[in-house]
Amino acid sequence: MNKDNLIHLFHHIHHESGEHKVHHCGGQHQTVDPKLDYEIWHCACGQHRINKKVAIGHGTNREEIEVEFAELCPEGGWHIESGQPRQKIK
Repeated sequence: MNKDNLIHLFHHIHHESGEHKVHHCGGQHQTVDPKLDYEIWHCACGQHRINKKVAIGHGTNREEIEVEFAELCPEGGWHIESGQPRQKIK
């Protein structure tokens, strides 16, 4: 899985005011799906950081994929771009 595909596992689209808006998964979306128990931010490194070492992302056909992140961000958490898919969740 390449870096762009990995990042897409942690983004989704909302319809707002007739437009498509891309959002990070996690955060307030945890109320809809408790597995989204993480926060994602853009960091000064020019990457995405997440506050969990292992998190569940969603593929294009909504399969759940567990990802483990390897690179610590100096701002805290891990860079999503350093993630390695571990397994598909049933």
